[in-house]
Amino acid sequence: MTEVSHPHDSFFKRSLQEKKIMMDWCQAHLPEKMLPFIDLSTLSMVSNEFINWPNKLHSDIVYSCQMYHQLGYLYLSAEHQSTPDEMMAFRILEYVINIMASHLRQGHPKLPMVLPLVLYHGNSSPYPHSNEIWACFENPELAKKWALGTFELIDLTVQSNEEIYKHGCALGMEYFFKHQRSKKPAVFWVEKLLREDKLTRIREEIGFKYIIDLVKYNLYSCGNKADPEELEKLLSLWKKYIPQTEEEIMTFAEQLEAKGIQKGKQEGYQQGKQEGYQQGKQEATRQLAKQLLSNGVQYSVVKISTGLTDKELKSLSQKNNQND
Repeated sequence: MTEVSHPHDSFFKRSLQEKKIMMDWCQAHLPEKMLPFIDLSTLSMVSNEFINWPNKLHSDIVYSCQMYHQLGYLYLSAEHQSTPDEMMAFRILEYVINIMASHLRQGHPKLPMVLPLVLYHGNSSPYPHSNEIWACFENPELAKKWALGTFELIDLTVQSNEEIYKHGCALGMEYFFKHQRSKKPAVFWVEKLLREDKLTRIREEIGFKYIIDLVKYNLYSCGNKADPEELEKLLSLWKKYIPQTEEEIMTFAEQLEAKGIQKGKQEGYQQGKQEGYQQGKQEATRQLAKQLLSNGVQYSVVKISTGLTDKELKSLSQKNNQND
């Protein structure tokens, strides 16, 4: 099938690489209402390297052009299989999304208009499948209603604690996500949750393993690790209200502390290494300046060459004179 399709692919691509053929083809087939808003004189063929295709395409072509005074794309595909692809609408959607993604990778801040055109010349006539994406679903009517629409947004930043408390076993995750960026100390909002006994259902239905994971998340992302006293208060709070977790959370806290110490050592080492490099570089510059001055090189030339200040050069000159 692939071998049979190659001659068709090649001729399709060869033909529409000619800008004049492409312009006439668009004039003939683009919707009349759309044509006035597409500047065909700006057509420019896009390289295949520009697009990260989901699989190798032999004939598909992409042209960029001005659409509604903005950069857009015309995506051209040929369907010449003896058995047309029932999922063609989905395949085209997949390719269109790849073109959009490639456009964003070029640094554009917004998605472009992409208009797909598919040329069909298979055995069955007329084309036997729908060109609507909804036909690719098991239940097209349900898909029209729910699929490919706006996504459902759960915005925890505007939800109150009272609303979150109504969300059953999900409340732990939501509560900690909501408050982990809080300006208030973690002890304040963690104690409120524990004092009101909002984790009971989670303990009963999910188990202590999940509670421990929740505590670990709290200590890692919410506990003020730069303030040992604050972290200690947080640990005491968990041990007080859920004593069964004490052994594991203490082990985890020790690991956090060890990691913090190690990180501090590493950062200190890197800082010291950088400072040593800078000091060495500065010393080498001073030595060069001293050598240039002792060899009678003009003061202004030494200053430009080394970037040293007048004060530094004056000090070096005095040292040279003293050595002499």
